[in-house]
Amino acid sequence: MARTRFVVELDGEVAGTVSGGPADGPGTAAITAMWVDPRFRRLGIGDLLVKRALQWAQDNDYVDVVLWVTEVNAAAARLYKRNGFKRTGGVSKVRPDEDALELEMSVTLLR
Repeated sequence: MARTRFVVELDGEVAGTVSGGPADGPGTAAITAMWVDPRFRRLGIGDLLVKRALQWAQDNDYVDVVLWVTEVNAAAARLYKRNGFKRTGGVSKVRPDEDALELEMSVTLLR
């Protein structure tokens, strides 16, 4: 399965992007990158991007979607939680004093 990227534009400017593709496990997709331009934050663009990535995963017969978020990025963690992601318990060291936390959700919940 191919990787994908979705872009939101406002007035001809890129306001945000999300990328996804297959993860390591069977039937699992990953959100591999997400970004919203600070000028366009708090407008619902992050929610729109996450929902689009989840719809893509469902349309491509994935069962689960995983992602990693650094523990210091509280705004992103709230965004993902608001959209149904839950911690798996997976932790990865990003820097000596910073971890990334693995989150997951089942896209079957969208049906």
